[in-house]
Amino acid sequence: MGEVYRATDLSLDRVVAIKVLPPAVARDERLRARFFREARAQARIHHPNVCHIYYIGEEQGLVFFAMEHIDGESVAQRLARGPLPVDDALEIARMAAMGLREANRHGFTHRDVKPSNLMLGADGAVKLVDFGLVTEGNTARDGAVPASGAVDKTAVVGTPLYMAPEQARGDAVDYRADVYALGATLHHMVAGAPPFTGDTPMDLVSRHLTQERPRIAARRRRRGPAPVDVLCDRMMAKQAADRFADYDELLIALEDASPARTRAAGFWVRAFAVTIDALLVRLAVVPIELVAPFDITPVYGLAFLLYCVIGHGRYGRTVGKATLEIEVVRVGRRGPPGLGVAALRFAAEWGLLYAAFAAADVTGYIAGGDALVTNVLGVLAFAIMLILYPLEGALSSWMTADKRTFWDRATGTRVCYRRLRS
Repeated sequence: MGEVYRATDLSLDRVVAIKVLPPAVARDERLRARFFREARAQARIHHPNVCHIYYIGEEQGLVFFAMEHIDGESVAQRLARGPLPVDDALEIARMAAMGLREANRHGFTHRDVKPSNLMLGADGAVKLVDFGLVTEGNTARDGAVPASGAVDKTAVVGTPLYMAPEQARGDAVDYRADVYALGATLHHMVAGAPPFTGDTPMDLVSRHLTQERPRIAARRRRRGPAPVDVLCDRMMAKQAADRFADYDELLIALEDASPARTRAAGFWVRAFAVTIDALLVRLAVVPIELVAPFDITPVYGLAFLLYCVIGHGRYGRTVGKATLEIEVVRVGRRGPPGLGVAALRFAAEWGLLYAAFAAADVTGYIAGGDALVTNVLGVLAFAIMLILYPLEGALSSWMTADKRTFWDRATGTRVCYRRLRS
């Protein structure tokens, strides 16, 4: 659709890129209209992750537009030197998703997301380029009529290496086709090769339609691409409805998978936070212990439960976690987990110990109120917990990339350092 030149804007003395439509192509009125449409669509989007258009015109028979010059290389050029580190790939995908989100807000679906259309600036910023196949309408159900020069939503256009199944079938597409293509691009960045290859475009289309995406080989035990695999699976779901509901949800998932933006808290920092919380609650019930004529162990247990559930559910952190700059979050969502999830998480984490203490009390009662039996069983239960709790925490920190324990996985939560926000 065009050739791109590096040039100088004489009026403002700045470097620009000029895209020129070849004369042979410019004679085709539909392609000419599409070229102007590309420039106008891109010019309507003002965002740090979208290449900005300055001017469009025609001079001496040449149709052209001037745009921001990006001092860097495309992701495709970077991939020619080998796969990217997982952290870098996720950050590139995150910035690309932010640009696509802004395009979607203006009603545009890009339809040609691929490594060569993602430019890497010298400052590290990612710029989305080439809106030549853009279509208007945020959803495939809005009944939008293509404008003059637009490529119809049902036209089979795009790059087969990264094309969504519905796009390959010629179905009406929306932003979820871009999510699929970005997922295929993310796979390529981490694995070093596209998810599917074939001898012909039809071979590629067939694989996107029918085959499961191949797994990305782990590079290291602790920092392997397992979270990226899960992310790509959802981004590249065969059915558009099974992908992310919107770009905000996708961005949260990208941040969750990125250690650079959401660094998982390991065993020791979590253990110190729990110790601080336990000591604070213990000190809080000391006045009750001084005046109460009964054993306050149940009171302490209830106070600790309420403290953790309210702290995690309402604020995402307790005093101990806030002190160490960590928080509990829902995987794939912003904000604190909520009281219900926090209560389930507490039950999964501490339920065994609470049940053991209750069993010790019941056993002591059956034994005729023998305090010795109750105390011995309680100490035994606590000793077992002292072994199981650190063991589970240490194993999860060592074995999994996101360091999620059993109670994290059971409730869809994770403990991480305070997250950077987009």
